[in-house]
Amino acid sequence: MQIYVGNLPPEFSDEELRKLFEAHGKVRAATVAREKKMESLQGYGFVEMPAKSEARAAIEALRGKDIRGHALRVKSLKPGDEFHSHALDLHNTALQGKTRPPRQFRGDVGYRASGAIRRGGKRGG
Repeated sequence: MQIYVGNLPPEFSDEELRKLFEAHGKVRAATVAREKKMESLQGYGFVEMPAKSEARAAIEALRGKDIRGHALRVKSLKPGDEFHSHALDLHNTALQGKTRPPRQFRGDVGYRASGAIRRGGKRGG
């Protein structure tokens, strides 16, 4: 089960996040989000726990817990949530030790070259 953890204190590490949740069960991955260019922390992170019962217990126990003057925001993530795909990207990178190829968006050259229909009904090109 994917878990979002918000309002993390500055300089909170992946290992500290893992230890916080390991008190409630097995943790598959724990990652604090970082800005890619500056490597600065974003103030939120993601935890993946294989057992749903342990994950639910951790969410209830840690929601609102005070860590270094910050009340944690903890909630489970479901597909379609705002941070779900971001969590999957971070965890896959942490678990495999390698990054995924970047996604292509509408403004990318590869998108237009695929012949997809743009606004106005015209094909790319």
